[in-house]
Parts: sequence; C-alpha cells; structure tokens
Amino acid sequence: MMAEVPTTVRAARAVQAERSVAALDDRMGGEHLPRRPQWDCLACGREWPCDPARVRLAEAYGDSRINLAMYVGSLLFVATAELSDADPAELHERFIAWTR
Repeated sequence: MMAEVPTTVRAARAVQAERSVAALDDRMGGEHLPRRPQWDCLACGREWPCDPARVRLAEAYGDSRINLAMYVGSLLFVATAELSDADPAELHERFIAWTR
C-alpha cells in the first residue's frame, strides 16, 4: 500500500519533519533524545538540543553545516507546533543558531 501523498507544502513539510524526528534515535545513538512535546532532554533534563545533543548532531553531519541546519530546521518545525507558547526567536536561537 502506498503512502498518501501530501497535497500542500505545509503537509509535505510536516511529513518531512516527522521523518526527521523518527531518525533522531539513530543520529543520537539513543542518547540525549528530546522528550516530546516538552522538548527537553531525556538524559540531562536541559532544553533540547542540549550541549551533548549538539555535539552528536554536529559529529553526525561533519563538515556539512548546511545539511545540519536543514535537519534541525525540520525539527524546529515540529517543536514550534508542540511548543506553541514559546518565543519563535528563542526557538530559532535554540535550534538553528548554534549550527553556524
């Protein structure tokens, strides 16, 4: 059975974002994963991505900072929906700014 094809850009982004979340366990080696929908770290309790999660993600992407930023950007898409009361600028700083 084929998966349903998203019919809007927003729906397509949501599908991609959920795929990114599903891939987290492999990228993180099962450690320092986010607890959702709070988006804090299951291992250390700090806001996710915590420092150890950032290190693991950076290692997983190596020199490809653009791909890293795109990946955490898709996670930001999910976090924004789940943390609806959070300040968007703060979420950008938390998820994206460190990838530069």
